[in-house]
Amino acid sequence: MADPWPQVSVIMASRNAAAYLPLAIRAVLAQTLTDLELIIVDDASEDDSWAVIRAAVAADPRIRAQRRSHSGGPAIARNDALALARGEWVAICDSDDSQHPRRLEMMLNAARDLAADVVADDMILFSGQPMARGATILGQHAPKVARILNLKDLVLSGVDPEGISHIGYLKPLIKRCFLNDLRYDPRLRIGEDHDLYLRLVLAGAKMWVLPMAAYLYRRHVASTSYRNVPQDLTAQMGVLDDLVQQQARADLAELAHVRRRALLRRHAQLELARDVRVGRLGRALWRAVTRPDHLPWLASVLRNRMELKVQAAASRLWRRPQRWRLGGRSDGAGGVTLPMDADGALDLGAAAAPVWARMCCEASRREVEAEAADALGQSALWMVPTVRTLAAGASDVANGTRARVSACAMAGSAGSERVAVESSGDQQQNAGRDDTDG
Repeated sequence: MADPWPQVSVIMASRNAAAYLPLAIRAVLAQTLTDLELIIVDDASEDDSWAVIRAAVAADPRIRAQRRSHSGGPAIARNDALALARGEWVAICDSDDSQHPRRLEMMLNAARDLAADVVADDMILFSGQPMARGATILGQHAPKVARILNLKDLVLSGVDPEGISHIGYLKPLIKRCFLNDLRYDPRLRIGEDHDLYLRLVLAGAKMWVLPMAAYLYRRHVASTSYRNVPQDLTAQMGVLDDLVQQQARADLAELAHVRRRALLRRHAQLELARDVRVGRLGRALWRAVTRPDHLPWLASVLRNRMELKVQAAASRLWRRPQRWRLGGRSDGAGGVTLPMDADGALDLGAAAAPVWARMCCEASRREVEAEAADALGQSALWMVPTVRTLAAGASDVANGTRARVSACAMAGSAGSERVAVESSGDQQQNAGRDDTDG
């Protein structure tokens, strides 16, 4: 039987994620911290998600699930999951993502060492579609040592170029007793995470960002986080205004004013982008003339989209398949020598994040078959979810879950060139990324 009072409750809201759920579930159940429960709330999915979830519940007593009759959005689904959570800590995971098996154990140990109420790590981007470059969510702002976040960090995330951006994307571990009655705001379709983290810090929570990156964040066309529309920004501004009124704090009001101006600017940018997309060129020209400061942003968005299209075309036309042999020392054709920490385990720290980001990017651009040369290689397979593993085993991530998303169809024999992954030259933030949800 599952522990009625586990150390960690992992909550997972899901909608139409049948293709990705097996990997997300497997990554949670593979955690070295075994004293956990996984709570999945299906938000009235229209695909086979509920069948996948029911099969998982039948296979492992640590999983509990609930199905909503009508879709309410991610905030409501997560609130339903929080109501069921029994753990001392709550971990937030998305149904289309993955994570390394050591992640929760490492985060829980760090939280206790730091006497933290909330801890989060950086996130490696991966995709089944060609990526323009390897990146992490925090990019150049990822801390090299554990960093506690203050009110300014939270309010100005994605606004202050010198601050930590994209805090709202992070999937933290939260002390459940500190949540009390705090819940996700159902008015928000995007930015609900950032709003909750901000309210936690306002309530006195000590929130730390750790110098590690063991969460794998999937980029794909269905990602809600990358589909901001003007109405979403209007909702975010309304929620922020309400929070300022409720708190009656001068420091919050001052910072919120800066954030609100940034949201208004992004609102206008999205209106300009929408006019261009639907062919209202006259209106778009008028907006550009009246607000020429928006043109660099639009240019960066268009440039990023063009890079993705070029990369996709290149992947189809000339990028050869590869075979990787992963290990602590992998010499010879296709050998990839993996980063290790001081204890000889796979390095999941901030310094190794560019390596994993680059490998995920490379795996998105071509078909990659990977085999583990040793235990370190088996562990590394979790950090590159879209590769096809050659030998079944405990870490046979993609094949074991039937959740592989290939960059392109396998054609011919695997390439034999040696794979270089040490360079971090393309580790940067994605141009044109929408950061208004924090």
